[in-house]
Amino acid sequence: MEELRRILSKIPEDGEIVFLGVGNPLRGDDGIGVKITRDLKALLEKHGSTRRIKPIIVEDRVDLIPKFLKGLNPDLIIIFDAMDFGGEVGEIRLASLPEADKTISTHNIPLDLMLKLAEITAPVYVLGIQISSIEFGKPINPRVLKACEEVIRFLSEELLID
Repeated sequence: MEELRRILSKIPEDGEIVFLGVGNPLRGDDGIGVKITRDLKALLEKHGSTRRIKPIIVEDRVDLIPKFLKGLNPDLIIIFDAMDFGGEVGEIRLASLPEADKTISTHNIPLDLMLKLAEITAPVYVLGIQISSIEFGKPINPRVLKACEEVIRFLSEELLID
C-alpha cells in the first residue's frame, strides 16, 4: 500500500480522485471491486472527506466507463478489481493499467480501451485483489473480504475521512 500512499500524496488537496468498482457481484470473488467501492461510498456518505472523491460502481459493465466518466476531469483514477496474478488469495497488488489488462479477468473489453474512449488523461491504476474463485453464486472468500477491509481502512486514513 506504500505505492498507493505515494500516488495519493501527489494529488493536490483540491484534486479529484475517481474510484471505479468493477466486477460481477454474483460471481464470488469477482465482486470484490464493487464491494470496496460500495463500502467506500457508504463511508463517505457517513463521515465525509476533505478531498474531492467520486466512487463509481461499474460492476461488469466496463463498456459504460466512458458514460460514467463523461464530464469529469479527474486527477487520478483508481480501479478496484478482482485479479488473478498468481499471488496468495487476498493479496493486494497495485498495477498500472497495461499490467492489469494482462491478468486473467472476467472483462471481455480491455479497461484501457474504455478509458481511451472516455478521453481520460489522468493516471490510472488498478488495485487488484488475488481471487480464489469466480464461480457463479459463490460468496466472496474470507481472505478476499479481509483484503477489502484493509483497503477501506487504508483509504479512510489516507483520505481524511473523519
